[in-house]
Amino acid sequence: MQPPWDEPTTAVHRVTVEPPSQPPRAAPPGRALRAVPRSISAALLPGERVTFGSAPHPFVVARPTLLVIASLIAFGLAWQLVPAKLHLSVEAVGAVAFAAAVVALLRGVSYYLGFRTVATNRRIFVIRGILWRRVVPLANSALAASTLLQGPLGRLYGFGSVDVPQPGVRGPLFRDVRDPAELYRECQAVANGVDGDVWTPAVRQTIIP
Repeated sequence: MQPPWDEPTTAVHRVTVEPPSQPPRAAPPGRALRAVPRSISAALLPGERVTFGSAPHPFVVARPTLLVIASLIAFGLAWQLVPAKLHLSVEAVGAVAFAAAVVALLRGVSYYLGFRTVATNRRIFVIRGILWRRVVPLANSALAASTLLQGPLGRLYGFGSVDVPQPGVRGPLFRDVRDPAELYRECQAVANGVDGDVWTPAVRQTIIP
């Protein structure tokens, strides 16, 4: 009689290897959702949900504010250094420079308060206006050609621009906004049919006659 450990065995061990599960995509930050106006929910289609929102960074106001301060400092220095007979010219140049800086500041404040971007799993909305609001969805063809622009200060403080080609629009459409990389990701997701972490490309059927 053979020892029990020498007996042949017919047991089959099956090992099932499951594919690694994709980690759930992180929820958008709270400030991103606070940038979404409440009225946008009325424009959503069935099955459409808000995934991201962005607003201009305070840098759009800080930059023209520095220009206003710099124009005042330059005027004061020029008034002290330039001869008295040229004070009239200094006043004229200083007034023009100060007026241009103030106009830039007003535009920055208007852009900061009245511009919003809302991304859903289907569309990208551009929202403009403070008292009268205008909501415009962007075409997928334009979103596919979008470009991310971010300088050294933008990478340090978390702002940048996303340029979406638009007829008659000069400069980036989304200028100096918060979380530009996430906004760029949402633009590409909508253009390429990505919903969350699921990529469902369009199915094209070709009929051969």
